[in-house]
Amino acid sequence: MLRIVSVNLLLAGAAVTSVELTAEPNDHFLALIQAEVILNRVARLPPEASLAVLSSKNLSRTIQLPRLAKERSALVLKAEGSHAERQGLAARTNDSAGIPDGVDAIGSKVVSKQLGVSKNNGKDLQVLGTALLFNCGMIALYAALFFGLKWWQPIVYLGNVLEDKAPAPGPSWFGLWLTVDEVQSRAGLDSAMLIEFCNLGMQISAVLGIPLIIVLCPSYSSFTGYSYDTTQCAKSAYSNSTAVEFRGYLGSISINNLPCVTTWFDWALAVLVWVIVWSVQHMIRMSHKRFVKRRISWLQERPKPQSSTLLVQNIPARYCSDIMVKEYFEKLFPNGAIERVYVVKHLAHLAQMISSFDALEQQLHEALFMWEEADRDPDKRPKLTLPIDSIQNEKVDRIDYLTKLAEEQLEKIEAERARIASTAHHEQQDFCSSVAFVTFKDMRDAEMALSLRLEPEGGVFTLEYSPSPVDVRYNDLMRLPTERKLLHIVGYTLIFLLFLFFFPIIGLTSSVINLESLRSVKAVNHILLHLPMLESILEGVFATLVLSMFMAFLPTILNSIILNFFTLKAEALSQYYLQQWYFWFQVVFVLFVTAVGSSVWKRVTEIAESPKSVLTLLSDTVPDTSTFYMSYVILQWATSVLLLTRYMNLLKFLAWKAVCSEERAKQKSEPEDSDYYGIGSRSARLNLILVTGLVFCVIAPVILIFVFIFFFIHRWVYSYLMVFAETRKPDLGGVYWSLQLRHVQLSLPIYVITMAGCLWNASAQPVGPGTLALLSLGMWAYEYSKWVDILWETLPFRAVAEAATWGTHDTGEEFVQSELKRRLVVPTVAHKVEIGR
Repeated sequence: MLRIVSVNLLLAGAAVTSVELTAEPNDHFLALIQAEVILNRVARLPPEASLAVLSSKNLSRTIQLPRLAKERSALVLKAEGSHAERQGLAARTNDSAGIPDGVDAIGSKVVSKQLGVSKNNGKDLQVLGTALLFNCGMIALYAALFFGLKWWQPIVYLGNVLEDKAPAPGPSWFGLWLTVDEVQSRAGLDSAMLIEFCNLGMQISAVLGIPLIIVLCPSYSSFTGYSYDTTQCAKSAYSNSTAVEFRGYLGSISINNLPCVTTWFDWALAVLVWVIVWSVQHMIRMSHKRFVKRRISWLQERPKPQSSTLLVQNIPARYCSDIMVKEYFEKLFPNGAIERVYVVKHLAHLAQMISSFDALEQQLHEALFMWEEADRDPDKRPKLTLPIDSIQNEKVDRIDYLTKLAEEQLEKIEAERARIASTAHHEQQDFCSSVAFVTFKDMRDAEMALSLRLEPEGGVFTLEYSPSPVDVRYNDLMRLPTERKLLHIVGYTLIFLLFLFFFPIIGLTSSVINLESLRSVKAVNHILLHLPMLESILEGVFATLVLSMFMAFLPTILNSIILNFFTLKAEALSQYYLQQWYFWFQVVFVLFVTAVGSSVWKRVTEIAESPKSVLTLLSDTVPDTSTFYMSYVILQWATSVLLLTRYMNLLKFLAWKAVCSEERAKQKSEPEDSDYYGIGSRSARLNLILVTGLVFCVIAPVILIFVFIFFFIHRWVYSYLMVFAETRKPDLGGVYWSLQLRHVQLSLPIYVITMAGCLWNASAQPVGPGTLALLSLGMWAYEYSKWVDILWETLPFRAVAEAATWGTHDTGEEFVQSELKRRLVVPTVAHKVEIGR
C-alpha cells in the first residue's frame, strides 16, 4: 500500500523535486512507477535533480535519477509480460498520490496555498475550536463597538427611526424578531425575500442537519478499524488504513472514514442522495409558492404611475417624438386610455450644465457652513482669491461670488429646458431616442397591452414592465440596438477573461508582492532577522494577501463591467447581474478551488475531452477540505456582525460633517457601497454558504450546524440594517430571490455528482451505489422543470381584474429624465432661490 505524504516543487534556485513516500518493502516497483508519474506531471527536470524516495519503517533511502532509471529498467524486465498489470498499477498510483485523472495536482496545491485552503488532518478539531473561540470573541467585540457607535452617532445607525420611517428597535431586539411582513412594509419586497432566504437556509440546515448528524456521524465512526482487502480499493484517500491520529476526530465522523469496499451502507448513502435532493427541492418549491403570493400582491399594489406604465423599445424612426407615439397608441387604445407619453431624449448638453451647477452648489454650501461655524461674523466671511491678470490677484467674498455664478447657471438651465419643451414634434426627432414610457389611465389596459404584439414585424414596439420612476437608467436606454449588442459582446468577453486569468494574474502579482521582495529592503530585513515572530506573521499575511485583495475588489470589478457594457433599464438591475456572476465566480474559485487548480481553461478542456472525469474531479478533492470550509463558514459569522458597525458610512459621514451640516453629511454618506454591500452581492454570498452546506451535508454533516448559525446571524444583521439604518432602495419585486433559488437548484447537480464520485471511489464495482446516486439527476430535472413553470414575473389576468377594482394610490412621480424635472436650489443664509420645472 502506497500513499503520498507531500510533493514540493522548488522552481527558484536549484530545480529540485522532493517527494516523500511511505511504502511497504514489497511495493518497490510501485514506488518507482509513482515517482515516474510525478516527474512526468511536474516538469522535465535537469539531470542533477535529486529524488528522495521510499521512507518507511523497513525501507528508507535516496535514489539519484540515473540509478532510479537503472533500477526501473531491471524491474520492468523482471515484470515482462504484465503490461496490463503495470497500467493498472500506474492508475492506482495516481489515485493513491491524490492526483486524480485530468487534474493538475501541483497547480491545485499552489492555488490552494494562495487561498489558504488546507486539507483535513489530525489537528482539525483543535483548529476548528480555535476558529470558534476567535470568531465568538470578534462577534462580542463588534457588537460592543456597534452599540457604542450607535450611542455616539445615532443618525448613522438609526436614521430611519429618527425620520419616523421605522419603529423603535428595542422591542424587536434590533430586528432579530421582525417578521418578513414587517420587513417588507418598511424596506420592500426584495429586502423581505432576503430575510426569507435566511429563513430558508435555517430550515434546510435544520431539516437535513438534525437527522444526518444523529445517524451519519455515529455510523461513520463505527467504521474505524474496519478490516478489508486493500486490493479492492479504488481510491486510498477513503482508506481505513490511514491512522486515526492522522484523520483526527472530525475525520472519523465524516465520509473519509468509510472503508474502500462496497457495503450496505454505501447503498444507503446512495438512497440518501435521492432523499436529500427531493427534500431540498420540496422546501424550495414551497417557499417559492409563498413568494408568488407576495409577488402577485406586490404587482397589484404597485403605485401609479409605475403600475400603469409600460416601457416601449425599438420605436421606428418616424414615430420618435412624444406626439407621434401618443397618436400611435391612442389609435390602438381609444377612448382616452392613454394618459401620458414620454420619449427618452438625448440631453447631454443639459446634463453637463446641471453637473456644473451641482459643483457650484456644493462649494457654496461649504462656504455658508464655514460662515455659520463663525457665528456669521461679518469680518469672518470666507474669501476667494481670483487672478486679475498675470501679476495681480484680487480677494472677493466667496459666498457672493459663488451665489452669482450659481444663479447665472440656473438661468441658462431654465432657458435650455424651455427650448426643449417648446420644440416642435418634427424637430424633436433630432434628439429623441427609440424608447418611450407610455402611461395608461388604468392598470388593466397596461396589462392587456403587455400581452399583445403590436406589429407584424418582430422586435418593433416591444413592451415590458417599467422600473420605478426614480431608478431608470435613461442613458442606457438611449443606446442604439447595434451599440447594445457590441457592448454586450465586450462585457461577456471581459467576464470570460476575468474567469480565465484570475489565478494567473494573482500568481504574477504574488511574485512581486511577497515577503522576499520586502526582505530586499535592508532595514526591513534587519528587523525580520531580530523578530522571527514578526516574520511568521508577515509570512502568513503575504500568503493570501494578493488573493484577499482581488476577492475584496471582485464585486467592484464585476459591477464596473456590468454598468459600462450591459444595457440596464434600471440601476437596481446591476445588482441582479452582479449576483449572477459573483455567485458562480465564488463557486469556481472558493468552493472548488482545489478541483479547478491553476487553470480554468485547462480544467474545462479536460472535462470536454472526458466528461466522466468531472465525477472524480470533485470527489477526489472536495471531501479532503471539509474542515477548512467549516472554518470558512464560521469566519463569516464575525464578518457579518462587522456590518453592524457601518464603518464605511461612518467614515464618510464624519468627513462630510467637517465641511457641511449634519443633515447634508448624512445625505452624502448614503447609500452604502452597492458593489460589496448591495443586495446582489449579499444574495450571492448567502447562496455560496447554503450551497457549501449542501455539498458537504453528507460528507461532513457537522457543517450544517455552522450553516444554521450563519443564517441566524445574517437574518438579524440584515433585518436591522435594511429596516433601521439603510435608506430604502428601489424594489424589483423579488427578482433576487428567484435568482437565489435558481442558483440553489442548479447547484444540486454538483452535490449529486460529488456524492456519486465518492461512492464510486469507495467501490470497485463499475455499476453500484455511485450509479444509483447519479440517477437522482433525473428526479432533479423533473422537479426543476416544474419549478421553472411557476408563473411569477407577470400577473395572471384574474389578479389584474381584481386589482382594477381596488385602485392604487398615485405617488405623483413622472417618467421624465431628471435633467428636465429636478428642482435646483441655490442655498443662501436668508433665503433660497428656487428654479424648477
